Amino acid sequence: MSYCVQCGVKLEQSLKICPLCHTPVINPNELIAGALPSGVSPFSTVKGEVEPMKKYDIGLWLTLVFGSTALACGILNIFVFNHNYWSIPAIGACIVMWIFFCPRMFLPKIPITLNLTVSAVSIIFYQLAITLMTENDRWFFKIALPITLVLMGLITLSGICYKFVAKSLMATVLYFFIDIGILSVVIEYFVDTFLEGSFHIFWSAIVFSVCSVISIALIAILSMKRLRATVQKRLHF
Repeated sequence: MSYCVQCGVKLEQSLKICPLCHTPVINPNELIAGALPSGVSPFSTVKGEVEPMKKYDIGLWLTLVFGSTALACGILNIFVFNHNYWSIPAIGACIVMWIFFCPRMFLPKIPITLNLTVSAVSIIFYQLAITLMTENDRWFFKIALPITLVLMGLITLSGICYKFVAKSLMATVLYFFIDIGILSVVIEYFVDTFLEGSFHIFWSAIVFSVCSVISIALIAILSMKRLRATVQKRLHF
């Protein structure tokens, strides 16, 4: 019993063409003997292609994932583990993740600055919802809120620089390391002032120094045309 080389269906000995995909049935022994019919290729000419996934489909899938997760947490909180409102942070996290990832998949023309602003507001409301479940709200006003505002400010400035100053992969990496360096100092500052009442730079100095060195190197590469071309050629981007 032989099989079609294209679709894999079983073929009878007398068949010359596959009844399913109409691919010519070729006997390997005939190929060796040089008895291949004139004009007939031993290989299929049909090119199989997988349809590329669209952003809209990814958005629907993420909506299903986040929605089902939030729904499952809510049901478990109501009917099983109902000693407190533990599902509120979980449901809030699903909402924040959906707001951050999905809107531009459904409406790609939405300005990225607007998307980031809405995402920042949703994160702040999420943190505020968690605060309402705790006895002390000092951590929200002293740590969570200022760090979130600084982070969104850095991302917004990086987006503006990407749009109006330099738009390339190396420039994006440069903005990333600058943001990380500044954010590390900001985080240590607010955490120290909240816990100890004063700021003593420690671990953030290491992160800031490393990010500064990398940023200076990237700025040098971006400002030197021949060096930039050589790096892009070597790294294939």
